[in-house]
Amino acid sequence: MSKPAGKQNFFINRRERWGLTFYGWLFLILLFAGCLYAGFRSLYGVLSPVEREQSKVLVLEGFVNDYVLQDAIREFKDNGDTLLVITGAPLEYGALLSQYRNTATIAAMSMIKLGFDSTKLVILTTDDLRNERTYNAALKLKQWLATQRPGIRAVNLMTMSVHGGRSRLLFRKALGDSVKVGIISVPNFYFGPGTWWKSSKGFRETMNEAIGYFYIRFFFHPRYPVGK
Repeated sequence: MSKPAGKQNFFINRRERWGLTFYGWLFLILLFAGCLYAGFRSLYGVLSPVEREQSKVLVLEGFVNDYVLQDAIREFKDNGDTLLVITGAPLEYGALLSQYRNTATIAAMSMIKLGFDSTKLVILTTDDLRNERTYNAALKLKQWLATQRPGIRAVNLMTMSVHGGRSRLLFRKALGDSVKVGIISVPNFYFGPGTWWKSSKGFRETMNEAIGYFYIRFFFHPRYPVGK
């Protein structure tokens, strides 16, 4: 006869169970640490992709740091682009001391000061918005393309570092299937793919963008449907 699995009475019972040994727990901990490390190593690449489309239109997010403007000029010349569109939103601080109240205008004026041809430049500003600033900037671009350049079927979006993955998702949601969106994520001056977790600034910005990217991919539902 087989041995009973356990003993029991009216209130309690006792049964055999499987459990991990010390080496089993050690293996799981090492496996979890390895997966976490691999995720950390690949996170920067997911958040800051570089995937260009065949297009002569470069779209620049106006909030970028000054050194990105130099990269935008080089990208424009090297790719033989014909049009640079800068998007932006109202300044969050410093507007009282500046004649330019929007990040798009500041970036555009800075590029002109750097010698960029103003006849190849388009400035698209959005209204005072507290939320969905990137998405609303993308909607502004969609409206402008529909009325001024309806033949354009692809653009390349340039932005800063780990903001790139989230920006591309939002621009794709706004522009829909009619316009392809390439992405050029300019490396951050302060941290990179192998150093972002070694500084407070790098860790904070990367993790913040990772959370935003996850939210946009799985939970963000546009307030204004594509096509309206």
